[in-house]
Amino acid sequence: MAQTREFVLGMVVGAAVGAAVAVLYAPQSGPETREYLKGKAGDLKDATVTAVGTAQTRVKDVASNVATSTQQLVDRSRTAVEQKVGAVKAAVEAGQQAFQDKSTELNREVQADLNPTGTAGNGGTSTQPGTA
Repeated sequence: MAQTREFVLGMVVGAAVGAAVAVLYAPQSGPETREYLKGKAGDLKDATVTAVGTAQTRVKDVASNVATSTQQLVDRSRTAVEQKVGAVKAAVEAGQQAFQDKSTELNREVQADLNPTGTAGNGGTSTQPGTA
C-alpha cells in the first residue's frame, strides 16, 4: 500500500516537473502552449485514475487473500481443537472404564476376603480365629 502511494506521488510530481520544463522551453505561442498543457493535464488525470484503479484492485486482492488465509487458519485451528477434544474425551472415558473395572475387581476381592467359604449364611462372620 505504501509503495503504491509513493509510486502515485512520484508520478504526479514527475508529471508536474515535466510540464513546467515543457512550458519554459516550449517554442509555441501562448494559445498552443495552453492547449498543450490541457492535453498533458488530461494525460496526467488519466494516468492517475489508472494508477488509483490498479491500487484499488491490488488492495482488494490482498484483502481477499488475507480473508481466505484467515478462514483457512480458523478452519485448521477448529479441526485441531476438535481432534484434541476428541482425544481428551476418549482418554477420560478410558480412565472412567479403567476405574470402573478396578473398582469391580476390588469389590470382588473384598467380598471374597469377607466370605472365604462362598456361603453367605453365617452373616459374614468367620469362626476361624485371626480372620475378619
